[in-house]
Amino acid sequence: MALAAAALVALATGCSGSEPRAEQFVGKWKSSRLATAPLHMHGNGEWEIRSADSQVMQYGLWQLEGQRMVWNIKIDGRLERDVNAIVSAGKNRFELRERDGSVTRFERLE
Repeated sequence: MALAAAALVALATGCSGSEPRAEQFVGKWKSSRLATAPLHMHGNGEWEIRSADSQVMQYGLWQLEGQRMVWNIKIDGRLERDVNAIVSAGKNRFELRERDGSVTRFERLE
């Protein structure tokens, strides 16, 4: 029974039976929700969305908690925590389930 559960987790996450690793997510990503600006995820846990002229449009911190991506975003002077289930994760793409049930796809740019 445990083996079957592990296989289901591997299929759901797109990983080979192991939890996603933070280094998989470091890089520059195109999001299905961000038409104009890429998401930069840094190895130190920071993320930012920059405009074409390199202006920082949004900034925060990210981290993995098991099979979840946790975003910490400063909005209107307060810190907001957004937790998304990782639907799949691979070398050049990953998908997250949003609070509203929709799925956001990310494709590696660099």
